[in-house]
Amino acid sequence: FGSSVAIGSRHIIPYLFFSLTSLVLSTRHVVFKMAYGPLCQCAFMSYGPRIQQKAPALEINKMIWEKKPPFEAPQGCEAPPPGAFMLMSFDVSEAKEDPSTAMRSMPLDDRCVVFGSSQDHDGQVHDGHKSVSEQHTALFFMKNKWHIKAINGTTYLESMTLHPYLRDAEGNIPKRWTSNSTRKIEALAPMDPKKRLSRECCVFRLGDSDRRFWIAGNLPLKEGEYEVGSSATDKPAAAKPSDRERERERERERGDRGDRRDRDRDRRDKGGKKDRKEGRSRTRSRSRSHRRRK
Repeated sequence: FGSSVAIGSRHIIPYLFFSLTSLVLSTRHVVFKMAYGPLCQCAFMSYGPRIQQKAPALEINKMIWEKKPPFEAPQGCEAPPPGAFMLMSFDVSEAKEDPSTAMRSMPLDDRCVVFGSSQDHDGQVHDGHKSVSEQHTALFFMKNKWHIKAINGTTYLESMTLHPYLRDAEGNIPKRWTSNSTRKIEALAPMDPKKRLSRECCVFRLGDSDRRFWIAGNLPLKEGEYEVGSSATDKPAAAKPSDRERERERERERGDRGDRRDRDRDRRDKGGKKDRKEGRSRTRSRSRSHRRRK
């Protein structure tokens, strides 16, 4: 506007009008360009609706329950005699092909041994099957006997007669023990109490694993167990009742029957006496009322 003063006062008004008109036209051109240009397109014209787009998945690890503390040996456990027992481990599929090379051994010198899939606990026997818990089963020595206890999973205690391919640490066939019992597999749950191992029932497995663990050594002999292949005289035959015992049983049965008969008679007599007393009381009351009326 300073140049308009130099031109002259008569040219100021037209110059101002011209400058304002050019300014309005320039701003209108800019507004039109912004309104219809690519910079101001609507959201639905440039890309699809955001509702159809899926948000990325969130990975969050939460502890639903607290982990149990590590298993501790129960009170009263003691170390076994050194070199008296051996822990044998084998896979059934490998043992069927070559029993001598499938066996793996470890001396049992600790008072308590834990079996499971965890590798964070020192001294634990590993079994990496998917059905095996971190600390699945415990084996401990107490009162000169080995006991097994399920901790966090089902454990199956089996008879050694089910595994004819057992071999000791030297590769020899061990002595086999059996019994007259038809129950050769027993399932142990965590809520069940500890189970004592015997010469026959000394093989166990964890969950659905194919690996078996066998306690080799001088285990105690349960009632009814005997060595396979021994003579008939060595087998514990079933005790047959003698004639005297049979007579005693018969006398007991007779006595029980007699006692029952006496009880029935007493009940009947008591019931009859009650009925008689009630009948007498009724007749007496009737006779008294009859006398009063007279």
